[in-house]
Amino acid sequence: MRMVEVRNQEESFYAIRVRPYRTVNNVIDRVVITFENITERKKLEDITKAAKEFAENIVDTIREPLIILDHSLQVVTANRSFYRFFHVMPNDTENRPIYELGDGQWDVPQLRKLLDDLLPEKRTIEAFEITHNFHTIGQRTILLNARQIVNKGEDRILLAFEDISDREGLKDS
Repeated sequence: MRMVEVRNQEESFYAIRVRPYRTVNNVIDRVVITFENITERKKLEDITKAAKEFAENIVDTIREPLIILDHSLQVVTANRSFYRFFHVMPNDTENRPIYELGDGQWDVPQLRKLLDDLLPEKRTIEAFEITHNFHTIGQRTILLNARQIVNKGEDRILLAFEDISDREGLKDS
């Protein structure tokens, strides 16, 4: 069977499938061509793609570092601010467990408490303070906002970081 998608002049989309027609003796005698109107499906795909691109552009525009984790605490993606602030690259970050990032430098007891204990109970946490010595940026005090996001059965965790190391009374290194 072969399938192609085509669009007509009225902007309708069709899936055209071509199949051999076999006789009772298993001889190909003809072909069967089917047309399925897939216009609504294509419109929904376009809307979904546009919404995804819109959301990705918003996330990349935000100046605070953001990271998105899946239900197993593996990094799905991060914004440009995250990569810039923590001096990391996407290929060293995405599809990896958060606690293994940077040779384990993200295996922070305060972060484990947030992700393993607090977030499952509350679904949203604001201004959770973490102080840690990161290999690439040194000692930092960071406020973390965390939110569970459930969309069509896919659990995600959005983490937003605010560096407060330079605020009065905090040590800067």
